[in-house]
Amino acid sequence: MEFLISLLLFLIALNASPTWATNVRTSHFKGIVCNQCQQWCENTDLVTTGRMRPGKSGPQGPVGRPGGIGPPGRVGPVGPAGPKGETNMTLIEQIIDRKIKEALQMCNVSSRNGDKLDSASSRNDSGAVEIITRRSCDGAKMESALQRIDSGGVLQLLIPEVGARNVFCDVTDDGGNWTVLQRRINGDVDFYRGWDDYVNGFGDLQGDHWLGLESMHQMTKDGHMEMKIKMIRKNGVHWVAKYSSFRIGPGSGNYILHVSGFSGNATDGISYSNNRQFTTKDADHDDRSIGNCASYEGSGWWHGNCALAGLNGDFNKTDREGIWWGSYSNLLRFTEMKIRRRA
Repeated sequence: MEFLISLLLFLIALNASPTWATNVRTSHFKGIVCNQCQQWCENTDLVTTGRMRPGKSGPQGPVGRPGGIGPPGRVGPVGPAGPKGETNMTLIEQIIDRKIKEALQMCNVSSRNGDKLDSASSRNDSGAVEIITRRSCDGAKMESALQRIDSGGVLQLLIPEVGARNVFCDVTDDGGNWTVLQRRINGDVDFYRGWDDYVNGFGDLQGDHWLGLESMHQMTKDGHMEMKIKMIRKNGVHWVAKYSSFRIGPGSGNYILHVSGFSGNATDGISYSNNRQFTTKDADHDDRSIGNCASYEGSGWWHGNCALAGLNGDFNKTDREGIWWGSYSNLLRFTEMKIRRRA
């Protein structure tokens, strides 16, 4: 009760004399108040103005996480244009060639059985792809070929029942107009193959290749073709075996060979195969009672009781498993079979 009376008197005096109140000693006020509120006095330090002093600063807290990345700055002004560069003609030619190949693939001229058959076609003045509709290379012009070597180049023919087909046209030998059916030049292509490969064709048209029995049949079925076999021996001597009539029968008869009219400085190595069916290692159509001539001689060919020539043998082997003609074994380093329409 005494505490309340003393506090009341203090407040009255404070209102009556603000100047006096500001000069009241702190110990006097604390003596009145702290007797009744000891805990408050222990935690409070009064000043003469009647205000509490701020407490001591606590320890520094941990550093906060870094802030996020700010927004990007403004895009600077566009710099001056540089000098005009040179036209990359090589790149343009590559793009054109790629477009031509894509167009040819749409015409079903891609390689078969995973083998490479060089893509090529002819172009007209506007640069568009132009397919030559004919059975052979008669009248072929090298200006239309995309791929060329000294003796000729690759053109695309539209062969009946076969469709668009790439062939190599020889325009220099013996008056030109030759369509190459087979070539052996370096041994890069394996010729010990099965039936489907020999029917459809395989190899590199500018190197070792076999055009395909079905294409050969469609090109020659009218019976007006001649054939020339060109061979080069390892000693450099050139041989020629020429036949005035050459025709391949249909697939239903296993592509029987019809050949006659031999001439040339080589021996006649293929007339023995006349009227014989084609035989491969997996399709035996020869006249041999025991075994398969294609397996024995290492190549697909028109076998009777085997043959008197083996132009599709292993390029690096000797005797009958290699490339041979007549009684000469392992003497050939180049062979080429080609046809054209008889004059």
